[in-house]
Parts: sequence; structure tokens; C-alpha cells
Amino acid sequence: MTDIDPHISQRLLREGRDFLEHDLGALFDELGPLIAEELLSLINSTRDSTEQRKYLHMRTDVQHDWEKLAAAFRDELGRQLQATSLLATEKFIEPHFSQMQLVSDDEITEQIVRREFAGRINEACSEETYAFDLRIAHLLGREEHDAGGNQLGPSAVCAAVWAGCAAMYADQDQHTLLLRQIEPHLRAELPQLYRAINERLIDAGILPQLKRNYRPVAARGGKAVASDPANILGTLQRLAQARSTAVGGGNPVTSRMTDAGNTGSGSAGRAGGGEILSPDDMVAVSAALLESLQALQTVPAGPPGELTNLVRIARDSDAARQIQPLEAITLDIVAMLFDLIFDDERVPNAVKGLVSRLQIPVLKLAMLDQQFFTERSHPARRFLDSISGISIRWGKTVNEGDPFYLELLQLVERIQGTFDQNADIFGIAITELAAFVSAHEAMEAEASRVVAAIVQRKEEELLLQRERQASARQTVNLSLAPLLANPLPATIEQFLLDHWREVLQHHALTLGTDSAEYHDAERIAAELVWSVVPKKGAEERKTQAARLPKLLSGLNQGMDLVGTAMDTRCLFMDALVELHLAVLRSDKRALSPSPVPAIPKVTAPVPTLLVTHSEDHGFHLEEVSFPETAAPAENSARGSGVRHVKNLVRGDWIEFVDDDGESRRERLTWVSPSRAYFLFSNHAANCAISITAEALAHRLQTDTARIVTRDTSIFERALDGAINALDTAPQEVRAY
Repeated sequence: MTDIDPHISQRLLREGRDFLEHDLGALFDELGPLIAEELLSLINSTRDSTEQRKYLHMRTDVQHDWEKLAAAFRDELGRQLQATSLLATEKFIEPHFSQMQLVSDDEITEQIVRREFAGRINEACSEETYAFDLRIAHLLGREEHDAGGNQLGPSAVCAAVWAGCAAMYADQDQHTLLLRQIEPHLRAELPQLYRAINERLIDAGILPQLKRNYRPVAARGGKAVASDPANILGTLQRLAQARSTAVGGGNPVTSRMTDAGNTGSGSAGRAGGGEILSPDDMVAVSAALLESLQALQTVPAGPPGELTNLVRIARDSDAARQIQPLEAITLDIVAMLFDLIFDDERVPNAVKGLVSRLQIPVLKLAMLDQQFFTERSHPARRFLDSISGISIRWGKTVNEGDPFYLELLQLVERIQGTFDQNADIFGIAITELAAFVSAHEAMEAEASRVVAAIVQRKEEELLLQRERQASARQTVNLSLAPLLANPLPATIEQFLLDHWREVLQHHALTLGTDSAEYHDAERIAAELVWSVVPKKGAEERKTQAARLPKLLSGLNQGMDLVGTAMDTRCLFMDALVELHLAVLRSDKRALSPSPVPAIPKVTAPVPTLLVTHSEDHGFHLEEVSFPETAAPAENSARGSGVRHVKNLVRGDWIEFVDDDGESRRERLTWVSPSRAYFLFSNHAANCAISITAEALAHRLQTDTARIVTRDTSIFERALDGAINALDTAPQEVRAY
């Protein structure tokens, strides 16, 4: 470990803390209305009147008291995160027996709920937080990694969520129900937030050699899912025992299960080496079954789109009747596993076709090496995970001429054609696939550097544009300041600030502040103010009557220019007529700055995004931005779209949806230093998308772009479903 300047470490820790605090605070400000809508859906979807009342009361509480929850969350989060410093952590002092005390059942329940909630959040973030923990330990000068010592980790966030819920509810059941509504949002948002912080630490040179998702082999914490090793061991033993008892066969060989759970160096079935359990430890698998599996392995692939569960064919064969109950359970699990993969709507059909060719090799491994189920690092499982990782590039439609698909096809065909009993072939395939992906991503990165240079010039132009916009806003404010210095009727003041400011801004940006059009808009604003000032005599009232037609025409032209909505325009004009009548009647009370019917603030509609196309260095570049006259501060999207753009990091995928509903996925390959421009590309085409932060936030907000979430692998989803289904279904009694 190299020493880091304490000032740099402290700055990076402070930036990470501020990033978490600001982003999560914004998230909880947004969550109230979302959870209220979700509770409404729950009310409508249940027929249980008790449940309906519970959800209805909670929805009312969320609508009225969410600010209380959000404030308590922010306060506790700030308190938790403030503890992060370069000071040496206090040593743990074991409590004396005299300090111990009994706890109530409610307190025990609370501790269990808190622990399970924190465990699930930790598990959801584990792809990012292991490397994050290492980096924080490095910044704190610690030699060893200690997840509990990372005070910026999910535990601090969970404590803040708990405090927020406690501020709204003291009742444990209501508290838990509210926690359940918040949890999915936190599980979705928090991993990406840690991913963004990791990226910033990588850019700062903090352990850049660690991959962002570097993690230990075993998942840490969280409520165990059905496919967790301990659950699988227990489930298989229980199911095999039940079948064995049902057919009078006694106890199946459970020692194999015990050995399979041993991951020490002495295990003969160690997944990483591709070794097979020794004959003494391995349950005898029928030679006839293995022979039939070999025959099925050579069955050619069916027509595209046609998926046959070969494992079910093997399960129903005569040879399968001679095997032990434990092997029968394994057959059932693998058969159901592939059924679930074939029925998974999130998996493209072309990918299902690839996976289907691995049915018999996977079944053989499951029969001969039980660690296939219990070890997530097993080469075959890792290869199936790799297929899931590649699939993120395609979405629902796979181009079967795509180089990534062709590489996967070649590897799958080799495994199908040559696999016997050794898992090493899967390990070799993983290595080759990783090298292929790295080589292609390196080529993409090189190509992106060429395009990034072009985009960087655009960024410089954008910065100049924003300087112009800032200068224009300053000039407009100076122009309006004298008019707003004296009290005005509320309608006029609001119109000048909300609508006529846009007119002046438009002229300042397009024609300049010295243009005749800009000065004419200034004159109209001054005449509008003069027109509602009480008049001293008949001569002034006569002058006003003569000026009104030109004034009203100028006002309408200005509102046309910035697209003021017709209903808003009518409301303003009606209010202006009343003010002018008051001037003619010398009604000073009506002209006072006391509140009058307010004109709704309806700003101009967000301009249509500007899309241009160009060719440079053999690349097709699509550039997406707001028109130059649209001020980013006023026209950019708000809320979650802005937050999500801020948290994007290189390697993230976005699905862009066009006007016809067609979608394509693009990978973020470059972000400008100021994060004003984002560059996306896809290996499948020699083109790139350059999009400004405001335009991307707008597209995310309007659902014409979506962040592609990193779901669990197809294998993990299917295995969890298969184990759950078999564990809860009545056991079929078969003769073996």
C-alpha cells in the first residue's frame, strides 16, 4: 500500500460523503409521490378489506407526512456520514457483564427486521461495495479491508432509512410495511450510486487496478435466496431423503453432499480445477444414463426458435429409472432450470438457443460434481454468467451476424461437441471470451478517442454558449431591475419575471443586447409598467389610449416568439384590461400592489431536441442537444433524470427509443471532463451518439431513453426458481 497525502484522502472522503448525502437526499424528496402511487396500485389490486384499509391509511400518511420522513432521513444520514475521517477508529471494548440487559420481544423483532433489511441492501450493492470498501480502507490508511469500517457503506444508509420510517411510525408493523415500499427503490438506486463513487475514485487514482465490480466469490450478507449454497445443500438432502423413504430405499448417500459443501484445498470436486469427485466419494451414476446423455449431447440444434428440453427427455428415459434419489432430484432441478430459462421473457430467443445447446454438458456436470450447484465460481456457471453479460448489449433483438454472437456460438458449439466430464473446457471458454470482449472494447475505446476529440471541440463551443447565456441573463436582469424597483400589481410583476424575461433572453441570445429588437422589447416592458401607473390628468389618459394598440400588439408578438400558451395569454390580457380600466377610473386601490388574480406560470414548452448527423474519420456521428436558444437551466429535465445522468459511468448501457418505438442499446464510452457531453457507441455499427447532459436527462425523464439495469444472470434466476419450486411442490414418487 502506498501512502496518500492526508489532505487528498480527506478531500476524496468529503467528496464521497457529500455526493452520497446530496444524491440520496434528492432521491427521498422524489420518492413520496412514487410510493403513494404504488400504494394506490396495492389498494386496487387486493380484495382484502383489511389490507386495503392498511394501504389507504399509509397512502394518506405518505401524502401528508413524507417531508417529515425525508427530513429525518437526511438528518440521520448526515450524522452517520460525518463520522468518516482520517482519525484512527476506536478500538472495540468488550462490554462488561454488568452492562448487559434483557430485551423485549419487540426489540428482538426490530433487530431481526433491521438486520434482514440491511442484509438485502448490502447484497444488492455487493457488486460495487467490495471494491469501494477496499478503496475507503486505502484512503483511511488501513492495511486490511473491513466492510464494517466503511462508514460510507450501505449500513449508514440503512440506518438513515430506519430513522426516517421511525419518524413517521412508531408501530412496528406499519414501520416494516413502509420499509418494504422503500426497499425496491433503494435496491435499484444505491448500487449505481456506489458505482459512480467508485468511478470517481478510480479517476483519482485510488486502486485503479481493481475492477469496479471486484468482489469475493461468495456473496456477502442479505437474506439467503433459494439458490444460496447452504439452502441448496439442505434442500437436496431433504428432497432426496423424502424420495428415498417413499420408495423404501433408505438414506441416500449424504456424504457426497457434505463433501460438496467443503471448499477447502482437500476437496476433490473443487470447481476451479474442473476435477471430478473421486469414485469413493461419488454416488454411482448409471453407465446407461451417461451413455444416453452422450447420445443426446450430439443431437443437432433444432430450427431457430424451437427449444427442446433435452433434460426432460433424459429424465423420462428408462436409463434414468436406475439412478439414486439424489441423482433423480438433480435431474428434476436441471430440467426445471432450463424450462425457466426458456420461459424467461427477459432473455432473447437467440440467446436461449445458445443456452439450449449446453443442456447435456450442464446436466453431466450437475450429476458428477455437486459443487456445480453450491459454488458460484464454478466454471460452467461463470460461463453462463458471461452469456448474460454479453446479452446486455442486445436487448430483445440479437443480430446473429454480430461478432459477439458468433464468438459465443463458436464456444458453445465446441463445448457441446467435445465436453466429456471435465469442467476445464468451460474455464478455457471463459478465458477466450474475456480476451475477445477486452479486445473489442479496446477497439471501441480507441475509436471513441477519435470521436471524443470531435465532441470535445463541441463542448468548448457549448461552454462559450453557456457563457453567452449567463451574460444575456445578467443583462436581462439589469434591464428589468429599474422596472421592478417600485411596487407593481402582482399580475404585471409576475408577467415580467416569468414571460417577458424569456422574450428579452431570446433577443439577447439570437440578435444581441445592442439590437433594435432587444431595445424594442425593453421599451414595451417600460410602457407596460407605465400603462398601469395611475395617471395625473386627462392628457396622460389620452396618451395611454393612443399607445395601447401598439403596446398590446408588441406584447402579443413577444408571447408568440416564446410560445406562451393561449390560455395563459388570455388570463393575462383579461387581467391587464381590468388594470387599464382601473387606470381610467383612477381606482388607486385596484392598482395597488396587493394580490390580484395571479397568472399561472406557464413557461414555453421544452423545445424539440435538435439532432444533427455528420461524418468524420469514417464515423457517423449523431449529435443530440437542445437548440442554442434554449437555456439549460430553464429547459433541462428535473428530478430523477438529472440524478441518473450525474451517476452514469463509463461502461453503462442506455436503451434509446425512437419515435416508432424501435430501440437500440448503446454503451457509454466517454464522458467529457465537465460532464456536459456523453458519448455512446455500439460495436455493431460504425457510429456514435454525442448527447448533452441536459438532452440525455430530458430523454430519461420522457422515457425515450432508459438505463439498462444489470440484472441477475439468467442462470441464477432460473436456479433460484427451480430450487424454490421443488422445495415447495408435493414430491412425486417414482420407481428408480
